Amino acid sequence: MGRPKSISNGVLLAAARTVFVRDGAAGSTAEIARVAGVSEATVFKRFSTKAALFIAAMAPPKVDAEAIIAEADAVPDAREAIQLIGARALAYFREALPLAIPLIANPLIGFEGLQRHFEFGGAQALTAAVAGFIARRAAAGEIGAKDPLPIAMALVAIVHSVAQFEVMGLHAEAMPPDAVGALIDALWDGLKPQAGAQA
Repeated sequence: MGRPKSISNGVLLAAARTVFVRDGAAGSTAEIARVAGVSEATVFKRFSTKAALFIAAMAPPKVDAEAIIAEADAVPDAREAIQLIGARALAYFREALPLAIPLIANPLIGFEGLQRHFEFGGAQALTAAVAGFIARRAAAGEIGAKDPLPIAMALVAIVHSVAQFEVMGLHAEAMPPDAVGALIDALWDGLKPQAGAQA
């Protein structure tokens, strides 16, 4: 009898993630073992229960809001910086939501359990960081914002919604960057009528 195949936790969790994202919590440990190329016994040597494997595999990444804002701070043009924030926030939500949604949908975990187990608060952390960025740029006269928080909330809501609709399959494929950019530009341009426009 051959020696059992060695596999890292990272590879095993990636296989579990693939199965759980595709099949939800109903994904079987037998299928996870098949995708990972190991026996089902190997899976249970690493994780004593399917629930433990599910939680470990589906832990959404924590947003690095400070890194996103630091990158935006290095961009002199405020409009380009806002576009960059939107692109980075969208990339985060595209990674996090496919993992978070099955956890929220699981009756044993739900949204409260997700926050309790994983300190999941990507939207809140991003909103606070973006509001601070907008306030600094507004103080410098680069952005015309009376109240930075609603603008930050709208920006985060835009990219969160795009990612959520993609996960739900409401877009045939990922929304192209220029379409996302147009949404963010609509926020930048605001709702004020242009000079010379009739009331």
